[in-house]
This record gives sequence, structure tokens and C-alpha cells, in this order.
Amino acid sequence: MAPRSPEEELAVQATAILAEYVRTPTTDLLKKLAPVIVELRSHHRLNDGSVDWSGRSPAYRKIIAEIYRDAHVSDDGLDRLQTALRYHVGNVLRERAPSNDLQRAGLTDVSPRERTTTSRQAFQAMKEASAPRQDIPRLTAYAQALLEYVDEAAACDLTAKENEAARIALQSVQSRAAELLVRLRDAGRNTPTRK
Repeated sequence: MAPRSPEEELAVQATAILAEYVRTPTTDLLKKLAPVIVELRSHHRLNDGSVDWSGRSPAYRKIIAEIYRDAHVSDDGLDRLQTALRYHVGNVLRERAPSNDLQRAGLTDVSPRERTTTSRQAFQAMKEASAPRQDIPRLTAYAQALLEYVDEAAACDLTAKENEAARIALQSVQSRAAELLVRLRDAGRNTPTRK
């Protein structure tokens, strides 16, 4: 019998951890699984030859589907598992992958943990003092925090309708942000400097 490849070893390891998680779901098991998943991604390449840090290549997706199947992950629990695992994988990925590789893959180098912290701070600030419409600095900081909270790796899991709705909303945000930026620049030119 031929020895297993590193990729096969990782798949066996991931399946064992995931099977244990199916029997006893704990955050510790997801944290243990995340580095194995990231290492597995590092063994795959996209068509342009870059490392498949985003987990989009057909070969990677096939192995992940086999891991889920062999670990007996139910269809009912799959979405919840993927959402929880994505958080931990995202954190490990930001520690492991170089920033320029992440950017090439369409990912930010801000970890889900950092996004969650930022969004909590923004939500806490909104709760403590709702900003009036005229409080542009505070409202724009909230908008930034909400956008940083978005897990862009989840884009590949959206349905066509969800993808279209998100794109339409982001185009509207982009357009509104551009309008506000022009207004702020114009106002900045006409505002006397304080001494």
C-alpha cells in the first residue's frame, strides 16, 4: 500500500476531527480543525497558479465535500457548521497567509475576530448614543465598521439572488459614499482653518 500524500493525511485528520465534532460539537474542535483546513488550502492552486487561500478551486471543494460526507455531517447542520468553522478558519488564515496573497484572493487581511471586535465597538457606540443624521463622523465610522464586519469569504456560498441583492446594495453604498466624499472635500476647501 502506497503511503498517503500530505494532502490525504490532512483530509484524514480533518475527517476525524469533524466526525468527533458531529458527535460532540464544541468550539475547541472547530479551533483544532481550522489550521488543518488552512493547511489543506495551502496544497491547492487556482488557475493562475496562486495558492487557493479562499477555498474556491474545484479540487479543494471536492476534498472538503468528501470530508463532510465521510464525517457524516447532516444536511441540516451543514450551514451552521460552515458558518462557525468559517470564523475560525478566517482567523487562522490571516495568521498564516501573506497579506498580498490574501488581497490577490479577494480577501482582506483583517481577521473575523478583529471585525467582530470592531463591529461590537460600533454597535455599542450606537446603543450608547444614537447619532443624529448631522453627525457625519460618527455615522460614517458606523458604516465602515459594518462593512469591515462582513465576511467576504462567505460570498461563494450565496445564492444568485443573494449575490445580486448584495451587489445592488453595495453599489448603492459606493455611490452614496462617493457623493458624501465629494461634499466633504468641497466643505473642507471652504472651511477656515482653526487656530
